[in-house]
Amino acid sequence: MLNRQAELFLHDNELIQEQSGLRLVPARLRRHAANPVLVIDRPWERQGILNYVTILHDEEEGLYRMWYQILRRAREGTNPSLCLYAQSRDGIRWEKPELGLVTFEGSSRNNILFLDPNKEPRGTPVYWVEKDYAEPDPQRRFKMLLNRWDFRGRGVGIGYSPDGIHWRFTSYVNRMGGFDAQNLFFWDDRIGLYTGYFRTHVLGKRAVGRGTSPDAFHWSAPVTVHRIGDSEPINWQIYGPGIFKYSRARHVYVMYMDGYEADSEIFRSQLGLSRDGIHFHRFSDGYFLDGTPGQWDAGSVRPVPAEAVVDGQMAVFYTASDHTLHDWEGTRGVGLALFQQGAFAGWRAQGNGTLLTRPLLAKRGDPSLFLNAEAEGGQIEVELLDADGKTLPGFSRADCQPVTENGSLLEVKWNGQGNLAPAVARGAFRIRLHLRDATIYGFRVIRPESAAVLF
Repeated sequence: MLNRQAELFLHDNELIQEQSGLRLVPARLRRHAANPVLVIDRPWERQGILNYVTILHDEEEGLYRMWYQILRRAREGTNPSLCLYAQSRDGIRWEKPELGLVTFEGSSRNNILFLDPNKEPRGTPVYWVEKDYAEPDPQRRFKMLLNRWDFRGRGVGIGYSPDGIHWRFTSYVNRMGGFDAQNLFFWDDRIGLYTGYFRTHVLGKRAVGRGTSPDAFHWSAPVTVHRIGDSEPINWQIYGPGIFKYSRARHVYVMYMDGYEADSEIFRSQLGLSRDGIHFHRFSDGYFLDGTPGQWDAGSVRPVPAEAVVDGQMAVFYTASDHTLHDWEGTRGVGLALFQQGAFAGWRAQGNGTLLTRPLLAKRGDPSLFLNAEAEGGQIEVELLDADGKTLPGFSRADCQPVTENGSLLEVKWNGQGNLAPAVARGAFRIRLHLRDATIYGFRVIRPESAAVLF
């Protein structure tokens, strides 16, 4: 049964009965003109390199919030890791507030949240932050997953905060393991559990493991769910999991994979998609996000796995530099790339192509059909059929007004009307799309007044 959430075609046949003349393509990103939107330029930041970053859109506060790690050179008497904080109203202009929490060179007028919380700092703690609106304890509204060490060895621990600024940490590791990357977690409403993704290893190479938890504290042992394929380059590795659940569509998990070339120490990102968070299709023949030669992000790029919208577009924040991973020199900062909302992967026609859905059911009422598509310079015509494949009266291709724009909510009309009530009343129906030089990403069947407040 269709609901208010978007239906995305993605890579599989869950929605698609058949297609012809189309090929699957990943999202096309464009970098924001204001890049880098955050620069590592303060004295306490310049002592090290920008490492991992968490960014979330705090809808309650109307803020984009960033927690970022500065990894400092190891030397006696110096804590090797700083966790810092920045915030923004629009995701483009960021401020580094003076928090007054940690003294640096005689002053607490800085944005340092805390130093490495391990009693004996070792390795890289690495942080991931979530705001848990369902948490009954307001002192645990924000949760942080981080690498920890105790007397037993290495693993992950948890931290809690009422506001994302003032943190307290548990004393012990709560899941043992060599998870030396930015492990992450989120509440997965599909299964009613927290889902976490951790670095695992298969045959000596980095991989992605998945665990679950009822409380974000007690985690099941991570099971490897994704790794580099046997046919991929031997020097190519998955550095970090980079997975989140996309809330605006039904059953869509997105992977912004940190791809790492071991010989050059350069990061390039690839896109992965899944319906269940376990089985991922990764676009392994190209890069989702790559460095720009001659620019500040020429060396390495690492996308932040987060669902965010900036200026009405999907936002991909990424850390980058003009040097390689372990080079302590150069410019480092956070960049921003954008693409059409929900347009993670689409079916593109160069020339003519068709796509037929499986039978669909929608709630009765007066809904309309909205496409998520790119049709500028081409067109998409739509016809509706019954479950047996017969064209419904009034909803033929000839009756359809061609869609010739780009957008995530493009209303389809037949004979000047978009009301699907006559089609929905018949029961199950199918959608057949006729594309010419266009790309289709997905659709919604909702009332027009509902569409006006979706984004």
